[in-house]
Amino acid sequence: MIRYGDDLILIDNGSGMNFQPTAGKLAHNLRTMGVTPEQITKVVFTHAHPDHSGATTASNGKLLYPNAEYYVSQTEWDFWTDKQFETRRPSALHGFAKGAQRDLFAIGERITLVREGDEIVPGMSIVSTPGHTPGHVSVEIRGRDNLLITGDACTNDTIFFARPDWHFGFDTDAEVALASRQVLLDRAAAEKLKLLGYHWTYPGVGYAERRGDAYDFVAV
Repeated sequence: MIRYGDDLILIDNGSGMNFQPTAGKLAHNLRTMGVTPEQITKVVFTHAHPDHSGATTASNGKLLYPNAEYYVSQTEWDFWTDKQFETRRPSALHGFAKGAQRDLFAIGERITLVREGDEIVPGMSIVSTPGHTPGHVSVEIRGRDNLLITGDACTNDTIFFARPDWHFGFDTDAEVALASRQVLLDRAAAEKLKLLGYHWTYPGVGYAERRGDAYDFVAV
């Protein structure tokens, strides 16, 4: 969650109860900070996998964050909402598509489709990092303490820092994902850019330091 003026912005909303039985704690955790779901003004999706967009609706089908505007990349929307998805895409993706369609169609008129470089609020912009899904994006926050929220562009801080040339089984386009990951890590190391990864070892925030053809993750 990011505060900007009167905005309370979520980057992804987690899985809700649509992915794993021990997940779905985000709304509860926000309440412990004094924030109710109704106070969230913007939700930005890095991509529409169930562990990132699955908490869009509650068990009754209503929006869990009912007053928010929602942002997703144009490419991501086009991919998952394709009416011919099941005839054009492998069967392994069909379950993911049903979940993505559930989440994306639920936000209806509240959705804004974004592309590389678009700003959510001043200083917060979209960075295209495709491959994990065709429209996967990261979110860059510029300022005194820059931060790149990577989503699943680099899924593991141990494996893919040490072996950025390896593929990840859940990447929709493995070669595109590999190229995106290498560009991301190269830039992060060159610019000493702080990174946040969702599936990384706690605290999940740190830097990439170049080590030959690989990188070390240095936690904050």
